[in-house]
Amino acid sequence: MTLEAPHDVMVRFHEIALKGKNRPVFIRQLVDNIRRATIGIGVKQVWAGRMFVRISLEETADMNVVRERVSRVFGAVKFAPSYRTELDYDAIAETVSAIAADRSFESFRISAHRADKAFPMTSYELNVKLGEMVNIQTGARVDLKNPDLDIRVDLMPREAFIWADEYPADGGLPVGTGGRVAVLMSGGIDSPVATWRMMRRGCRATLVHFHSFPLVEGRSREKAQELAELLNVYQYDTRLYLVPFADIQQRVILTVPGPLRVVAYRRFMIRIAEAIGRREGAKALVTGESLGQVSSQTLQNMATVGEVATMPVLRPLVGMDKQEIIEQAEHIGTFETSILPDEDCCTLFVPKSPNTAVHSEQITVFEDDMDIPQMVADAVRDAELFEYHMPTA
Repeated sequence: MTLEAPHDVMVRFHEIALKGKNRPVFIRQLVDNIRRATIGIGVKQVWAGRMFVRISLEETADMNVVRERVSRVFGAVKFAPSYRTELDYDAIAETVSAIAADRSFESFRISAHRADKAFPMTSYELNVKLGEMVNIQTGARVDLKNPDLDIRVDLMPREAFIWADEYPADGGLPVGTGGRVAVLMSGGIDSPVATWRMMRRGCRATLVHFHSFPLVEGRSREKAQELAELLNVYQYDTRLYLVPFADIQQRVILTVPGPLRVVAYRRFMIRIAEAIGRREGAKALVTGESLGQVSSQTLQNMATVGEVATMPVLRPLVGMDKQEIIEQAEHIGTFETSILPDEDCCTLFVPKSPNTAVHSEQITVFEDDMDIPQMVADAVRDAELFEYHMPTA
């Protein structure tokens, strides 16, 4: 038997399996997301089995591209390009023999799983018989603990799937099962990672970026758009709001003492992001804050900033250190864009020694001199909306 490229991919999930009566909802969303992520790359069909999702490929499909796309679909934990055979021992043995002949290895294991109990051989019997065949064919020894090659055989009710290569995916829950959040997204390293982590918990993210153009160059706006495009590969449809912040910043500079300004800025950002989030149907705000990383991210300052919100403020990076965040940014593909130089609006006119423990009564006395509802409404009105979509057909 000549071994061709596999025409099926078996996708496994884990956390979804624990959802009880809600499991079908999560599986349907996972199937829909895989379909969306693999449009235009030679996928014929995506459908759900009991504890897996199967992808059928055209002969022209590029497996490397399929691997890249599927690995980013949240909810998938691992996946394997697989060979499909009849539910017959001779057909199974022929495929296993061809896989063994196509590889170079000194030790191996057969890992059979009999989901169809009507098959005349038990999993153990199939392991032994196939193992004897491969041993005679190749001279390789059986190693059940640390084999060079692990050939897997899954016996389903109507067919068998056989594979030897397995790849990791990002896991989590399918995007679309966790509701919508509004993310305060800077052009830095942290907030794109926070966005990704919320997507991985099933949330759809609306992105809100604050910029100080024309007080500074427009590079942060460009970076935000680049980051939105990079993050869109994980959720397929993304809305990005670019909010002009220069007018508010100038008003804060004239009203609020220097050491309090960063907290004042961030309180306005929370209010504006919440107004946009409510319009978008978001149930929570998300920030890229990590406890103690900078002066505005002390516990007291985060509490003072967060108190102006009326919806929950989620901080998925709060317990992570910078190196952990950088490693995750590299993994998701946003790091190189995030480190490009720009002028963040929060660093504009910030004093050298900002207050690290601002209490609400210290700042509300100055906020009382500003027409906050009107300033928020103006910023929302003037926000630019950009949309990013992956194909639907």
